[in-house]
Amino acid sequence: MGKAAIFWDRDDTLIADPGYLDDPDRVELLPGAAEAVRRLAEAGFENIIVTNQSGVARGLFTEATLSKIHDRVRELFSESGATIDAIYYCPYLPGDEAVVDSYRRDSDMRKPKPGMLLRASLERKIDLVASWSIGDSVRDAQAGRAAGTRTIVICKNSQEPRDRHEIERNPAVDFVVGSLEEAVGVVLKHTPGAGGGSVEKKPAGGADDVVAMLQEIFSFLKMVDRRGRHADFSLWQLAGTVAQLGAVAVFCWAVFSWVFAPEDLLGNHLMRLTMGVFLQLFALTLFVISSRTR
Repeated sequence: MGKAAIFWDRDDTLIADPGYLDDPDRVELLPGAAEAVRRLAEAGFENIIVTNQSGVARGLFTEATLSKIHDRVRELFSESGATIDAIYYCPYLPGDEAVVDSYRRDSDMRKPKPGMLLRASLERKIDLVASWSIGDSVRDAQAGRAAGTRTIVICKNSQEPRDRHEIERNPAVDFVVGSLEEAVGVVLKHTPGAGGGSVEKKPAGGADDVVAMLQEIFSFLKMVDRRGRHADFSLWQLAGTVAQLGAVAVFCWAVFSWVFAPEDLLGNHLMRLTMGVFLQLFALTLFVISSRTR
């Protein structure tokens, strides 16, 4: 099993966003950023930044400058006692706004696509299911959801209530919080065993443990309910897919059995083929129900 990670957005999540940051000297950590990274590192998470940097494609700065900016980001966190384990960025941008030809293209690395997270998981052996994505936009959550992580969007108090409501309704968003401190609290609360060596071990079996477990189950069910109501696929479609896989498995079972025991064609083989046909019809029925309930 791989390590769990926090996939952080960069601009306006961990550092101030002046708009296409192009100078290492202008890097400024947001209040609470270093403490958030440090606390989650102590809880056993890797801290990884994943950031769209279309300024390279727009000709506003080069990858060499971007590298210096990220060196400065690491330096500022290190000075505050926190560590950024890795930084992944996408310099590409499709369309006419990309004035640098070599960077004018769509890319699976560009959020809301999950390419940066998937690449990090392969290179750093990250367990995506145990990981979290934290950012300030739905796009960050969509990338995290596509990669298989749980997701948090930070909505500043200055945002319009209508905008926050739209974020909360988005199927890619699991939790909406108002600050980095709240985001850390959500991660620690909803990650079993998080806290590293700093967490005091209490005897199991007490009433507090039962209440905490019930709260965790309730929170999980609410998250699943939100996903189920808004996800691109329905439970009917999921059930149909399972039935379809079962039908394929039974058909393969029947064929291989017939190859190795052809004398029993009208016995068990026929029964398996009949079972496969039934499962196939059942799967088609579920797919039809799914299409009509959308």
